[in-house]
Amino acid sequence: NPLDLSREVKMSLAVFMLNTTDGCSGWVRSNVREDHLACFVNIVESKYLPNPFHNFSHAIDVEYTIRRQMKLVRASSFLSDTQHFGILIAAIGHDLAHPGVNNQYLVETSHELAVRYNDRSPLENMHCARLFQIASDAESNIFAQIEKDVYKEMRKNMIDAILHTDVTKHNEMVKELGMLYQMNQEAFDRLEPADAIHQSSGATQLIINMLLHGADVGNLMKPWELCRRYAHLCLDEFFAQGDMEKAAGIPVQMLNDREKVNRPNSQIGFIEFVIAPMVSAQVNMFPQLDRMALHLGENIKTWARVWEEEAAPPADALAKVQVRVQKVAAAMKALCRAPEEPP
Repeated sequence: NPLDLSREVKMSLAVFMLNTTDGCSGWVRSNVREDHLACFVNIVESKYLPNPFHNFSHAIDVEYTIRRQMKLVRASSFLSDTQHFGILIAAIGHDLAHPGVNNQYLVETSHELAVRYNDRSPLENMHCARLFQIASDAESNIFAQIEKDVYKEMRKNMIDAILHTDVTKHNEMVKELGMLYQMNQEAFDRLEPADAIHQSSGATQLIINMLLHGADVGNLMKPWELCRRYAHLCLDEFFAQGDMEKAAGIPVQMLNDREKVNRPNSQIGFIEFVIAPMVSAQVNMFPQLDRMALHLGENIKTWARVWEEEAAPPADALAKVQVRVQKVAAAMKALCRAPEEPP
């Protein structure tokens, strides 16, 4: 939980994780200067704005989530040391300088970023550009000692991963993950996915993208208290944008109107239609991640209880929501591996 950590501790933690992650720790010690890494993290932290949700705490949470998931799925068997390092750096910088509003708002208001990037993922393009601008300075150049061809491949992987944190790419990613699993089910079920992932550079990139995007939207798969805190912070940011949309006389986006959106009910719908399909795809491929499904199933049931207590919905509306919630909870439970028999 990085929400309660000091600025100094979060920066130290970011550097520590980069230096000690299984799969790249030895490579980092040999190829990245400690002073460059510390300077890079310090500058990146300073460029994050104090948004309720899209801030440096979120970046640290995403970095930690990816680090843990790579360990659980034994990613060193299918990702190289440079890919490990690259995705962790991408995690730290994936929301760099986030203004607290989404792409649609930037486009609707003809914001300078939307103009610069032709309305195509303006935030994600900006995050990438800022990250590599920081790394281009001599004192914070974490890539200074890396061969040019290796750097080019790392940069390509990182850019693609960050661009795929754009939520408009979510459904296509879930579809591609499902196809990769169906075509290589036996290998994934044996927990030996390396050959399936190495069959093409596209499959490897898809897994890298999945790790970053899954961690980026991963607050709903955390234990309840963290899930609840992150959800309210995210909605606070959405509602602030909604206030700006009303003031600007432009359409208020779904989930952004504080006068109409019920917080618990919004989470039920988001889990059902957006997050649960992603978790199903991830856990099918990597059963070691089944705790995500466990938490998600419990959290949707808890959000439903909170909604019932706070909104006191009519019986028919409550019954309909309960059916939806139980369906998702059952699907998530089915993904969880049976506990091992005691010896």
